[in-house]
Order: sequence, then C-alpha cells, then structure tokens
Amino acid sequence: MPESKQLPMESAMTTVSGVQFTPFDPSSSDVRLQDIAHGLANLCRASGQTQFFYSVGLHSIYVSQDLAARGHSRRRQLIGLLHDAQEAYINDLVSPVKAHLEEYQHLEAGVEDAVWDAFGLEPTESDLAVVKESDRRLCRHELGVVLPDAPDGQPNTEVAYDLWAGQHRDVASWFTDRAEQLVAATDATLPQ
Repeated sequence: MPESKQLPMESAMTTVSGVQFTPFDPSSSDVRLQDIAHGLANLCRASGQTQFFYSVGLHSIYVSQDLAARGHSRRRQLIGLLHDAQEAYINDLVSPVKAHLEEYQHLEAGVEDAVWDAFGLEPTESDLAVVKESDRRLCRHELGVVLPDAPDGQPNTEVAYDLWAGQHRDVASWFTDRAEQLVAATDATLPQ
C-alpha cells in the first residue's frame, strides 16, 4: 500500500487503490488515475435520476471525444476527460444545490487543483471555457436522452454518442486507456 499522511480516520477516505485521500487537505501525490476512472465509472449523472445508469466517467469520455471531433488539441481533450475528476473523490451535487454551498465549492476547487497538479496540467481560463462549452452541449443532449422530460434536455443529432450503447463497455478501462493515450501525446504526466 502506498505511503500516505497520518490523519484521523474521519478526515480521510480509502480509495480503490488503497490510498488514504484527504478531501479537506488534498495532495496531488494521493491522486491516482485508477481511483478517478473507477470512481467516475461508478458515479451516476443527475444524482441517479435517470432512466438508465449513465456514468460521469462515460460523460467525461464523451466530452473528451467531442473536443477531438471539434479539432481541439490533445491537451484540451485531456482537460475535458478530467473536468469532473474531483467527483471521484467527493461525489457531486446537482447544480441547484451546489450553487448555494460555498464551502462545497471551495472543497471541490481544492480537490480539482490537486488533480490538475497530479497530471502536470495548468488549464487556462480559455481551456476551461472551451471544455465548459463542450460539457454544456453534451449535458443538454444527455438530459434529452436520459431524462426526456427535463426542461433543458434536447437530444442533438449533431452529438453522435449513443448513451445507452456506451454503458455496455468497461467504462473505467476505457477512461484509463483514453487518459494514458492523451498523456502520452502531451506534456502532461500520469500520477502513480
């Protein structure tokens, strides 16, 4: 098992790789691709209020692929793949709740910074804006498919992802493979 900080048990969580991750004092040395891929593959979008299980991991893969299809660099594709990585460690809250919880937003930003640092990435505001636009575009499509009665959902034929078919793949392995390919094609680094 990797060496980790000695903190009270209630301040840390054990990840699938055996790391003791401390969300309120996150360290990039405790970030693992395996933990991110596993966590996101097992985390359902929209707080589980979907017609079928649709993971954050699969959504992240599709954001990365959407950026590729729109001609963005592999670095931005990697940022897109990792844009929700902090949720592997602290879960997610639906937007109407998250908007009112400043402390959660601070916690989320700290974990996100640890993830960026672990991968040797420093996304610019421009990078994040491009990824956010792709994220929102896909979110509208996803809602139209997994929650057809959602007011913001609009299935989009220009977004060529079959959300149901993607569920039949090993999402954690797919996520890991995509991350490794993108890291190899950029100046980013793989955490342990």
